Amino acid sequence: MPESVRLATILCSCLGMLAVAPPARAQNPNIGEQLAKSVGLDGFGQIDAIRFTFNGQVLGHSVSRSWVWSPKTGQISYSGKDKDGKPVKVTYVESQLDTAPAMVKDSIEPAFANDKYNLIFPLQAYWDGAAFDDKGTQKLPIGDGSACRPASA
Repeated sequence: MPESVRLATILCSCLGMLAVAPPARAQNPNIGEQLAKSVGLDGFGQIDAIRFTFNGQVLGHSVSRSWVWSPKTGQISYSGKDKDGKPVKVTYVESQLDTAPAMVKDSIEPAFANDKYNLIFPLQAYWDGAAFDDKGTQKLPIGDGSACRPASA
């Protein structure tokens, strides 16, 4: 067999194997877990308390809410203002919301859930079971070219 035919045969065999082999991303499909681990998932259980403040605009009004959250015990301390603008400080335990005052159940806990989700989004999304997917580069639906396709649910 001439050398050029042998090289062509080897090259075609290699290309054929590459065409059949799954892409590397399919080997490890749990992108959400990888993302969560990259921002501290494995060490989260060692955290005793997280202190943070949420500042933002809600319906054109400035909002500032300060929190101290103890993930191990579920205790949450809130410092901010009520709907009338009066200062409020309250501490409660998430697992005991059924015995908490209505203000905690109706206003403070939903605000905490929002602020916590924004604070630790990659971890919260992973814990909630959000679908993370890597579709790789795909042909554009309109026009020429290709692009990285984002995750879809």
